[in-house]
Amino acid sequence: MDDLTKIKLPDGFDHQAFLSIDSTNKEAIRKIEAGAMSGLWITASEQTGGRGRGGREWVSKPGNLYCSLIQETDGDIQKSSQLSFVAALAVRDTIASFINSEDVKCKWPNDVLVSGMKICGILLESYRSDRKSKNYIIIGVGINVEQNPDLTIYATTHLNEQANDNFSHIDVFSILAQKMSEWVSIWQKQGFSVIRKAWLDHCKGLGELITVRLPNKQLVGRFIDLDATGALMLDTDGETKLIHSGDVFFTN
Repeated sequence: MDDLTKIKLPDGFDHQAFLSIDSTNKEAIRKIEAGAMSGLWITASEQTGGRGRGGREWVSKPGNLYCSLIQETDGDIQKSSQLSFVAALAVRDTIASFINSEDVKCKWPNDVLVSGMKICGILLESYRSDRKSKNYIIIGVGINVEQNPDLTIYATTHLNEQANDNFSHIDVFSILAQKMSEWVSIWQKQGFSVIRKAWLDHCKGLGELITVRLPNKQLVGRFIDLDATGALMLDTDGETKLIHSGDVFFTN
């Protein structure tokens, strides 16, 4: 049984834990309809139907961290999408607190890497409860703690491999809950410009040639910046293209 007594949540947050569930994001929706408030974390030791971006399967075996946070929003989709960068910073700080390494980087749009290898996935989903007449963003986070999947389009790793230690997903969640609270508060009080700068300070590939794979083509160019909304700015032979979604690959 997981030792949930180790978890100390920040003020304004609550937590419900499950041994096995289809998806913490799906459970978050069910909790909203059952009356849950903003600030509720859902965690699971195992997911039987975990999903990543683009509907990809997220392998969810026991030992890793699978969790979702319910966050009420005003319904502004562009503003709500900024929470992807907020979550990435929270995850980056969480991983960096366990690993004595400067190579914990954010990867556009919402991944975190250690030594160039993917260690987490972040999936934001919007949900409107007509019954409650409120809008929500569900922030889903999966962090590889004890193991990592092998068959993915990116190289992957897990926390204990990088830290050469034996941390549990409860250890990781305890830190993540604190870091998420801190970054959400910064975003709410200071706006996206502060989040954007912090993300750029910790990102991989800025100023370098990258490949962006889109649904019907791929682009090669230099990653020069994020615009004010968080879109990736790609310089392709002197022309700046704004990328709002896609898979990024590095040339080195």
